[in-house]
Amino acid sequence: MSASELESGSARGGWFLAAAGVVGNLGHPFYGEERQRDVWNEACAVGLQLVLWLGLAAATGMVWVGGATAVPYMATLLVVVAAGAWMTVLYARRLGIRLDDAGGLLRLRLVPYAVLLVALLVGVLRVAPSDGFGGGFVRGMVVGSAVVLVWMVVSGIRARRRARSGEA
Repeated sequence: MSASELESGSARGGWFLAAAGVVGNLGHPFYGEERQRDVWNEACAVGLQLVLWLGLAAATGMVWVGGATAVPYMATLLVVVAAGAWMTVLYARRLGIRLDDAGGLLRLRLVPYAVLLVALLVGVLRVAPSDGFGGGFVRGMVVGSAVVLVWMVVSGIRARRRARSGEA
């Protein structure tokens, strides 16, 4: 499937891949040369990981330094970062690549993410009001984060089991 097919929407996938092709400028002649594509893909992966790290670190710092008044800004930052990450995952999935197929969800390099997330959640719990919208928002955020962490662990375990059963 070529970049121009993705951008025009003529390939399977319809409007989503067509829109992603426009946003990513996938019809640009730059993508015609294989080495440039590979280097750009690696650079985008590095950039996305950096944004994930810095976004989570900045959100954590906002709550610990700014207190309760920083919670809406922290939430906005996390929504923006999460939107980019989810778009990446959805795009890959639409093209037949599943994140959990790699078996790399349970790796030591993810420990700092978990530490930052726990620090963020503790900071939010520390400054959040006990009632009203703010209190409910924080409780929802903590529960949602716990669900995501459990999902990641379960997905990693499943991926490892699939990999082992395929090797046997």
